[in-house]
Order: sequence, then structure tokens, then C-alpha cells
Amino acid sequence: MKKQPKEYSVPAIDKTVAILNALTEQQLSIQEIHTTLNVPKSTAFVILNTLEQYSLIQKSPEGKYRLGHGVLRWGIGYMKSMDLVAVARPHLEKLVADTPYTAHLAVAEKDKPVYVDKVEGGGFVRFATKIGQVQPLHMSGVGKAIASGMTDDEIAGALAAELEGASDKLDRALAKLMDDVRYVRQYGYSIEDEEFEEGIRCIGAPIRNENGQVFASISITSLNKDLPATKYQQIGEAVKQTADRISAELGYLQPPTPAKPLPKQGGAR
Repeated sequence: MKKQPKEYSVPAIDKTVAILNALTEQQLSIQEIHTTLNVPKSTAFVILNTLEQYSLIQKSPEGKYRLGHGVLRWGIGYMKSMDLVAVARPHLEKLVADTPYTAHLAVAEKDKPVYVDKVEGGGFVRFATKIGQVQPLHMSGVGKAIASGMTDDEIAGALAAELEGASDKLDRALAKLMDDVRYVRQYGYSIEDEEFEEGIRCIGAPIRNENGQVFASISITSLNKDLPATKYQQIGEAVKQTADRISAELGYLQPPTPAKPLPKQGGAR
């Protein structure tokens, strides 16, 4: 009789994976991890301390743990193994060829855009952005583009988490972001006008998967002198069309849309 192959496992790793999976859903204290996962407190403490050292989790002032930015390396590595970067890169290269702009490709990670690719144009200026960098949802071209695919409640929740500790700014920031999202939904591209960094402007556009869901975005980054407000519409259309071509190559069939009024140059966004 042929023996079945043994299934090997390491108990400590099993508990670590269980903790990480649980923290993917919600923030938990050591006591809650002990209660819900049946992990001894001493074991949980050792595992959490190790994970924290590698920035895979982080501890809130209230004593609860949540996932840390270190896990983004894994997510980004996975995204790089997919078709998105390979599909998008030639389109981004074409978009910024012979321009002073830099193109970025971002994916949505827990309602925040994370850069997964970057293509330099022909300008002398090199922006200090890098793969794996997290951008603010409400003050970046890629962030506003991604937010356009979220529900209003999702946007409000994501922004509240992003501005944790700055509740006095939340109402104004949310109103501004909702205006920006409505602009993206109407015209197909976002505008970030020196909101994140003085002298820098970005125009972004959402990327959709085969089901029509926004899961990524692209943007061009520029010095303000190279992207005056009079060019918003021209460059915005180019960025939008590039994002649409990437979406189509990923399997999204865009429905026909009626003609829309032209946006006011330099107006609300």
C-alpha cells in the first residue's frame, strides 16, 4: 500500500500567518489575538515583536496592531509578476517620449496608491520618486484617479484613516477630494496642482480591469512651468487615452460615452 506524503508545517509559522491574515481584516490587541486565534500571549508577543522589527506590522497608540508598510514589498513583488507592468510600460514610454514629464504607474493597496513602475521622459529634471512609494489618496494624481472608482463611503473612510490625528482638516479635505473625484468621473483624468509639493503638478487617469473596476492608475509628473493650466485639457486627454489603452489591453471593454462639455481651463478639479 502506497504511503501518502506527509504534510509538514512549522507551528510558529502557522501562527504567524494566522496573525497576519487576521490583521488584514482588522486591528487587534495581543489580548484579542490570544482570544480569537487561540495563540498564547507569550507566543503572540514574540511573533508580534519580530514582525514589528521588519515593519510588517505596526502598533497604534491604543496598543492595537495593524499591517505595516513592509508588506507592500510582497504585494509589489506580486504585482510585478503580473501583466500590468509589462502591459503598461510601452504605453508610458510613448506617453512621455520627447517630453519633460515623468510617468508613474500605481496600484491600489488598502485604498492608497503605491508606485509599481516609473518611466522618465526626456527632461533634465529627475523626480525623487521610487518604486514602492506610497502616495496620498487626496493629494496625488494617481490617488484621485483611484478614488474615482471608490464609493463615497469608501472615500470618506479611506480619507479619515489617511488623516488620522488631523481631524480638523478632514471636512475640508473630504469636500475637496469629492470635487476632484467628480471631475475625474466626468472628464476621465485628475489634476494635482502643487498640493503635495510646491512647484510640482500631476495629471492622472484610472486603469480598469476586465470587470470595469478601478484597481490602478497612471500619472505624469511635471514642474509647473512645463505644465501650465492651459495644457491641462491637452495633456489630460493624452493621459486618459493612455490609461484607456492599458485598460483595453487588460481586457476592459469601454462602453460608448456621450460627448461631454469641455472643462474650464484651470478651473475646479
